[in-house]
Amino acid sequence: MLGKYKAVLALLLLIILVPLTLLMTLGLWVPTLAGIWLPLGTRIALDESPRITRKGLIIPDLRYLVGDCQLAHITNASLSHPSRWLLNVGTVELDSACLAKLPQTEQSPAAPKTLAQWQSMLPNTWINIDKLIFSPWQEWQGKLSLALTSDIQQLRYQGEKVKFQGQLKGQQLTVSELDVVAFENQPPVKLVGEFTMPLVPDGLPVSGHATATLNLPQEPSLVDAELDWQEIAAIDCAGTG
Repeated sequence: MLGKYKAVLALLLLIILVPLTLLMTLGLWVPTLAGIWLPLGTRIALDESPRITRKGLIIPDLRYLVGDCQLAHITNASLSHPSRWLLNVGTVELDSACLAKLPQTEQSPAAPKTLAQWQSMLPNTWINIDKLIFSPWQEWQGKLSLALTSDIQQLRYQGEKVKFQGQLKGQQLTVSELDVVAFENQPPVKLVGEFTMPLVPDGLPVSGHATATLNLPQEPSLVDAELDWQEIAAIDCAGTG
């Protein structure tokens, strides 16, 4: 009987110690585990070990590398689940020079191909990035907010030179705000519109209607323009001064 009690106690101790050990060594085993699914030649590195609190998972620092090239650097990230998944990130730095170093691999037959297939995989998620930086285009940095479900995807981007707000429902993309500061000391170019995205997300919208406000050097006032097209076959433009 004493032997059975010892066996039960040992099992309980193992059940307690294994999760604690995994939590305390996240920085060691998470990169190795993630490497199973990452593209060949890429890896993640954690300079500080993640930790779990009552509010969720905290990731102080994470780097995604292609060989020795740092494609992405994420700092001050937290993941929680209040009513849906919530990912808050302090800073994300992306280096476009590393994209050319990504290995060319054949797409898996099981990988999603159509826009609907990609959308069906999305969990109900909120994503907030306080500062998204694109290298070498740091002047286009801004704050990114995403609200994702399999039915509707909403995106909001706020920067000094560009502002965007839009929603994708199925193939229908609605752009409610797009402001781009193309030239210094000039009003931003503004565009709103409705677009139909292709079934396979590998090209431009197949049809759409957009209105834009432009500031042309030859015109003393702003110019309004409308653009309509269908299947990229016909484009109609109209402008008013």
